[in-house]
Amino acid sequence: MTDAPALPNWIDLALCDDARDVVHRVVACLAQGGVVGLASETVYCLAASALNPRGVARLREQRGDAEPRPLTLLVKGASEAADWVPEIPAIGARLARRCWPGPVSLVFPRPIREGLFDRLPEPVRSMISPDGDVALRCPEDRLMRQVLRFCPAPLVLSLVRNPDRSPATTAEPLRAMSDVDMAIDSGPTRLGRVATAVRIDGDRWSVVREGVVDSPTLASRSGVVLAFICTGNTCRSPMAEAICKVLLARRLGCGIAELEGRGYLVVSAGVAASHGAAAASHAVEVLRTMGGTLEQHRSRPVSVELLRQADRVFAMTLDHLDALLAAAPESAPHAFLLDPDGDDVPDPIGSDQPTYRRTAEAIERMLARRLDELGVPPLPPESA
Repeated sequence: MTDAPALPNWIDLALCDDARDVVHRVVACLAQGGVVGLASETVYCLAASALNPRGVARLREQRGDAEPRPLTLLVKGASEAADWVPEIPAIGARLARRCWPGPVSLVFPRPIREGLFDRLPEPVRSMISPDGDVALRCPEDRLMRQVLRFCPAPLVLSLVRNPDRSPATTAEPLRAMSDVDMAIDSGPTRLGRVATAVRIDGDRWSVVREGVVDSPTLASRSGVVLAFICTGNTCRSPMAEAICKVLLARRLGCGIAELEGRGYLVVSAGVAASHGAAAASHAVEVLRTMGGTLEQHRSRPVSVELLRQADRVFAMTLDHLDALLAAAPESAPHAFLLDPDGDDVPDPIGSDQPTYRRTAEAIERMLARRLDELGVPPLPPESA
């Protein structure tokens, strides 16, 4: 930690008996229009209330960009992103859902339709978004999240920089800043690098500031996740996963190994699955003749996190679907039976290979319709 404080409201978190008291003091300072220096998981930042034009003006002045970029608005979770950016693009919603809380800022063009941003005071809007963009972030740092939780208004964030203009990963630069009302010294930040800033334009994303999360990770998190669920994850759902990969690769004109790079991640799991069981031997044989592979498949139980992250969840039976919705009711808008006609996919376990083949062929027909619904272009007639 550091020595004698330069600010009257300098708080060394390591010397505090109760962090909750610190949270309440920070919230009170922000509510009164103050500017507070505190750490995120990435670097040290200055925070002000989005309802206080003077506090936000101090952040903008401190930042001093020659070509002003947006100040960052803190949100409590991915579900709030659409409140600030109505009609948020699907790719932006996916990145928010899969990267937050965490070290990623999402930058959007100023929304056309009115949202929460338009309810902020007009002087604040122009200072936060001088170039027309809106930057949102959901922090992972525990103290910052607690502050955000108890604040009656949104928070605006700006980086603290060292004398050499590099982002500050300790509280020390705050000592030289006269225009700060309170500073919280939490020691070195956990990640020690800035958050990655990602611009969302329609169905495309681009990195506008390199940071903790690299482009390959963003690519994997921005793709469409399709999840198939059965009971033990050794027959029906692995076959659906493998067949889906074959169909997607054909439609997109790429190899199965390239699907993730083309924006698709296909997985499967079971509501009563164990960890690590191989696929049924007949399933492996049938998929080999269909151009897919299940040799490396290992079963896994379904998790609530998977249900929340998936763009589409396809259950083999109504019982499976009911179990999924009981575990994660919020997944209801994107959870369906695999069969578009609403019938169950019979379990072939214990049957002969011809039965497995009939099951696989039925799954293939259902998947072709589901991929049409998802807008994946079908094969051209000469290739079909």
